[in-house]
Amino acid sequence: MKKDLVILGAQWGDEGKGKVVDLLSADFDMVVRYQGGSNAGHTVMVGGEKFVLHLLPTGILHEQAIGVVAQGMVVDLELLVKEIEELEKKGLKVWDRIYISDRAHIVLPYHKVLDSLFEKKGKIGTTLRGIGPSYMFKYGRKGIRVCDLEDPDRTYQLIKENIEFVSDLCEKVYCENHRLDAQEVFEKTMEHYKRVKERVIDTTRLILDFRGRVLFEGAQGTMLDIDMGTYPYVTSSNASALGLSNGTGLPPKYFSEANFWAVSKAYTTRVGEGPFPTELKDATGELLRERGGEYGATTGRPRRCGWLDLVALKHAVEVNGLDGIIITKLDVLDAFEEIKVCVAYEVNGKRIDHFPASLSLLQRVKPVYKTFKGWLKDTRGARSLSTMPSEALEYIDFIQEYLKVPVVMLSTGPEREEYFWLYEPAWK
Repeated sequence: MKKDLVILGAQWGDEGKGKVVDLLSADFDMVVRYQGGSNAGHTVMVGGEKFVLHLLPTGILHEQAIGVVAQGMVVDLELLVKEIEELEKKGLKVWDRIYISDRAHIVLPYHKVLDSLFEKKGKIGTTLRGIGPSYMFKYGRKGIRVCDLEDPDRTYQLIKENIEFVSDLCEKVYCENHRLDAQEVFEKTMEHYKRVKERVIDTTRLILDFRGRVLFEGAQGTMLDIDMGTYPYVTSSNASALGLSNGTGLPPKYFSEANFWAVSKAYTTRVGEGPFPTELKDATGELLRERGGEYGATTGRPRRCGWLDLVALKHAVEVNGLDGIIITKLDVLDAFEEIKVCVAYEVNGKRIDHFPASLSLLQRVKPVYKTFKGWLKDTRGARSLSTMPSEALEYIDFIQEYLKVPVVMLSTGPEREEYFWLYEPAWK
């Protein structure tokens, strides 16, 4: 039996990973977030109460689970402390179960200044939380890691130099004046660090030495991966399985005994700019948005909606080496007489069966659709195959056949208990 599990997003994020990780975490001893930052918004409904987690692994809602904020993340310490304290106020004991990598980079106010400036000058559709600039500083060797905060003098000097760099960039390149007080940023950073200091360790060693079962939780989605997504309209980290080793510090061989599952909606959404071949800018798209409650957990922005894109989903299957797919929000399709899925693209009369890298090509493709008869029956909260309309099962069967990967679970509502297995895992 495979011991560990990797849960990823198969689309442009917002697939419902939060609920899936939450319900599966009951069977795991440790849950690890390994990339992204507070741009993630993982929403979970427990007993009618809504939890939205941005930095903490979703599995932390289960009191038996250890949570790890691994080295591939960029961490806003102020938001992390606030998130932990809010859960503690709700009666969840988090402080003694959370570990933060000493190698993780931190997000600072000057990163948010740059994020806002870059977005104003060239719209990508970011969350304005400083994630991209923080990764930019990391790879430009100007970043500050959690372990650096052990040396206050060095930390102050780095902050001072970076603020001077950002101020010069804003003024001399973008003709805008942004002044931050280095002493104030330093003092607030050290204040937040003191709150988490006791939870900072080498998380790579922690995971390697751990003997329990581990769930690895991805943020965003494969189509937002910095390398394999719709570049440049992507996030700033590897949101696919490619981010596992560098995000955790674990060798690739570590994951050879893990199951790789990805979460996909029964249709497609994306937030922000970028190509979206199956987008519906009509009443059908609006109905998908309203029935699905498609508004960002982090930003509140309305999501763009369209039919399920199996070309993009097959790309995710191949990039991640998936063992299974989890389909969410099938019940959103209950109101449609006809349901379409994209099975190929067409451009200049030529059929394309793979997901292209070229942005200009993606912007010109037209989806080739297969049409299914809708079921027009309520599937919300369904708990078994026997209660599902035959038309819905035909839809799911076609997805499995096209992707050549099993659909292992259907989520039929936001609550923990609204789901059922199609292929129950060995550990159940």
